[in-house]
Amino acid sequence: MHALLSDLRQALRGLRAQPAFSVTAILTLTLGIGVTTAMFGVVDGILLRPLPFPSADRLITICEQYPGATPDWCSVSPPNVEDIAARARSIEVIGIGRSWPYHLTTTRGAESVPGGIATPEMFRALGARAELGRLIDRSDLVGDESRVVLLTDEIWRSRFGGSRDVVGRAIVLDGTPVTVVGVLAPGFAPPPYDFVQLWRPLHIDPRAEKHRAWRGFVAYGRLRDGASLGTARAELAGIASALRGEHFDATPGWGLQMVRLRDLVIGGVRPMLLLFLGAVGVVLLIACANVANLLLARGVARGREVALRAAFGASRGRVVRGLLVESLVLALAGAALGLVLAWWSVSAFKALAPEGLPRVADVRVDGRVLAFALALATLTTIVFGLVPALRASRVDLAHCLRDGGRSVAARRSPLGALLVTGELALALTLVSSAGLLARSFGALASWRPGFDRERLLTFSVFAPTERYRGQAGVAALWDRVERELRAVPGVTAVGTASGGPLFGGMETEEVRLVGRPTPEGASVRYFDVSPGFFRALGVPVVRGRDLQASDVLDGPAVALVNESLARRYWPGEDPVGQRLTMSESGVRFEIVGVVRDVPPVDPGAPVQPQLYWSNRQLPRPFTYVVVRTGVPPASVAAAVRARLRALDPDLEPKTLVTMSERMDRELTTPRFRMLLAATFGLSALLLGAVGTYGLFAYLVSRRTREFGIRLALGAARRHVVRAVVREGAALAGAGALLGTVASLWLGRAMRQFVFGVSSSDPATLVASAVVLVLTAAVACFVPAWRAARVDPIVTLTVE
Repeated sequence: MHALLSDLRQALRGLRAQPAFSVTAILTLTLGIGVTTAMFGVVDGILLRPLPFPSADRLITICEQYPGATPDWCSVSPPNVEDIAARARSIEVIGIGRSWPYHLTTTRGAESVPGGIATPEMFRALGARAELGRLIDRSDLVGDESRVVLLTDEIWRSRFGGSRDVVGRAIVLDGTPVTVVGVLAPGFAPPPYDFVQLWRPLHIDPRAEKHRAWRGFVAYGRLRDGASLGTARAELAGIASALRGEHFDATPGWGLQMVRLRDLVIGGVRPMLLLFLGAVGVVLLIACANVANLLLARGVARGREVALRAAFGASRGRVVRGLLVESLVLALAGAALGLVLAWWSVSAFKALAPEGLPRVADVRVDGRVLAFALALATLTTIVFGLVPALRASRVDLAHCLRDGGRSVAARRSPLGALLVTGELALALTLVSSAGLLARSFGALASWRPGFDRERLLTFSVFAPTERYRGQAGVAALWDRVERELRAVPGVTAVGTASGGPLFGGMETEEVRLVGRPTPEGASVRYFDVSPGFFRALGVPVVRGRDLQASDVLDGPAVALVNESLARRYWPGEDPVGQRLTMSESGVRFEIVGVVRDVPPVDPGAPVQPQLYWSNRQLPRPFTYVVVRTGVPPASVAAAVRARLRALDPDLEPKTLVTMSERMDRELTTPRFRMLLAATFGLSALLLGAVGTYGLFAYLVSRRTREFGIRLALGAARRHVVRAVVREGAALAGAGALLGTVASLWLGRAMRQFVFGVSSSDPATLVASAVVLVLTAAVACFVPAWRAARVDPIVTLTVE
């Protein structure tokens, strides 16, 4: 211990004696350890920590597979879950849930409340408990709107003041009194419905066959003790085979897949976070290479000091230990400052994180992250300190004492050059990745839908089902909404739609063509829209006619199709007058018109076949509204809100924004990815420049005598500058070559994050390489210019 304390005191004195070296090394490590620790905190909070439920490792969900199913969503229908629960022996309990908005009547009027519907088994599977009263039970499933409600702790405290007599109290939801039966314990937030503030029982019979195709629910299941995921999956495969024969024999590709609930929550963000964790690991490697280079240079320059210590009896092990202690001091100082940087970075991450990123609330700098930072400091000590320490301790005692260390110090540093080449190559991979994401973001931002989006106001609205029962009531409501909004001054057109290319609609169903062979797997994305929706949007009907007010509930079912559907199923023919049948619902539509394709927001993605039926014939209780204005759309927002409240106090517009603002929200996630990548790329480029500058500043300082002799013999100063910069350019060129190869490999891993540009885009790679070489050249130019400005007489006299 005494020897270690002595080494520590000596290390502190040595670092204090060279403040420029110490500050540079500590700041370099601060950046490397700080961003790596911050990213670990993010990955730890989102990916590594278990879900906040009892025995979270046994929680599973079931994904229904069918033609047109999207890979980014996992859902299942109630009857299928009922059949699985009855037949599976490895699943202890399984239930379903989904979001369902409500309007809560208060003294201030009706307020929109994010709610949900669920079966009792969902709460059992997730280990929920009631703080007050009871949970929803099986007797509450009456096959219709049940008159009970379960509150979350959040709404209990915020809307009911935490009153303990709330159980048994009647509240009004959607204009109907319901009884509060319980309050959930704090922290219950089933993913992805962690925003839900109150729960009601499922309002349909989950065993009813007519709901077999309603795949709008998330399943929450718990495996039995001792049941493995592999065993459960094998059992589910048998159940799926039986259900396919009983209900889906005409649906090719139908099936069931079991995944861990944790994978449902984080599956979509896992690749992005792991990619960025790898990026910060690259930044840390560059930082370590930088500090190793600094230590190598310092160790060579300290050859005489080490020789003297050896002459006075210090063993090689003692010398190595002393140099490693010095490296440890640097690493701990960098880790301490890095934790401050990590705390700030995590706060910035949470502030900038796009809406919908899961488990952001669990991201923090805590004891686990602190332990990681300390372990990282120890590891970096070994990575960047051991080799320089071993090299510095291996000296020729007589040679160093005779020459004063000059000849040793004047040698080239092939290891240092190798480190600089490696860090420049790593920097190029990050710079090119940032360039790809920047170009992808530019492609997304330049999306042109083919209509004027500057004069559109959009929002969504939900029809209170208690007052607008049945399809006739909902259709009449949407008709009244449109008529009322068209009367607002400044409004020129109004349309409603359940989804569509602008609102993320992904509902897909197989179809059968009437009177001709149907291609295998033929499917369409379907939406209900109002007559005049496309006129309000500004998308023309290119063939046939638009939907009309005369297309009523009891009339012949008609629909519009987009150009992509027409080309795919009626190539070279006029689709107007053709008919198709929805495979699951059995509804047969006659095609009355073709609308122009609206390109998806993702550049380069193909337009999917889309079918639009009238929401006056087959309406649904949720819709988006588009309002075309002749004035700035934001100026009519207050009037629109007031007109809706006058029509019905429970009609509250959600996400009332202009179309431009809505599209800007679509860019939140790619913008976030671009900013992260740009941060890491700039950090790597800065560290690469510092490393290049450090190496050449050291080399130039050790070659002062050589340059003095060249200048004394008549060499021009530009020749000295050129010689140094040429060496730097050679290293940068080698780094660019290696980095380009690595970037091509990395580009394959980034394909899912890049839109509208190739993941191996040559322009991005060339531009990144040019930036890297120029940065390295500037880093070399500064010490080269200093070398060219030396006075040869003074230099030779000193030597």
